[in-house]
Amino acid sequence: MISLSFNLSPGLKSCLVKIDNFRSEILTTPLPPARLMELQWKATQGYLTAWGGRRAALDRIRQSWTTDLPAGTTPVLEYLDSPGLHPILQAAIAHLAFVPPYSYLVPQVYLHRRGYDCHGLVCIDEFWLKNRDTYSQLLTTNATSTSITQWVDFYAQAALYQYALTQRAVLAPSTESPKGLWSLSDRQKTLLTRLEAPGSSITNRQVQKLLKISQITASRDLSKMASLGLLFAHGHHGRSVYYTRI
Repeated sequence: MISLSFNLSPGLKSCLVKIDNFRSEILTTPLPPARLMELQWKATQGYLTAWGGRRAALDRIRQSWTTDLPAGTTPVLEYLDSPGLHPILQAAIAHLAFVPPYSYLVPQVYLHRRGYDCHGLVCIDEFWLKNRDTYSQLLTTNATSTSITQWVDFYAQAALYQYALTQRAVLAPSTESPKGLWSLSDRQKTLLTRLEAPGSSITNRQVQKLLKISQITASRDLSKMASLGLLFAHGHHGRSVYYTRI
């Protein structure tokens, strides 16, 4: 079992804050469905593609979790579920604690669970392909070290680099983007932020209460965002209708 001891230095804290800011900007930037799918496809050109994509990778974890995992991982999993542990730190420790393919797949689970994969737009593993020597050296030394500070710092810096790349890609203008996509109001951007967590939804009444606006204004905002392909309406007309982010 690896050491679970590391130093949460001011530099690491600053790195995590920057990642949080990039994540928020990525998730609140409106993207047309075609552009979103294009960026998601590019983000999966890493180790996950070896297992047939994210869905197949997660299926493998679910089917083989109790039989393939090495002994001694239970304490690590318990630690990873500690309250307040940042998703990037969860992913960093999981990557070091598990052997392939789980060292690539388990971190993705923790990132996805808290919305830190940004709808599949961020793939931290892509960084290892560009920095193989440093990556391999730190993996080897920290696997048996009494402190994993060097590895956690390296992973966080790698994550920050990939989030920055994704943010630039998301903000890059697309010739296919309708003009209305970039004229979202502050209210509508607030709704995107509200729906950034996986599985979240919102109703017209909740929008009225959240933004302190009328039913008509709430309907207009929701309809515009749905027409731009940013939200999906579930249910029939009336109070049963709720919206999720695409």
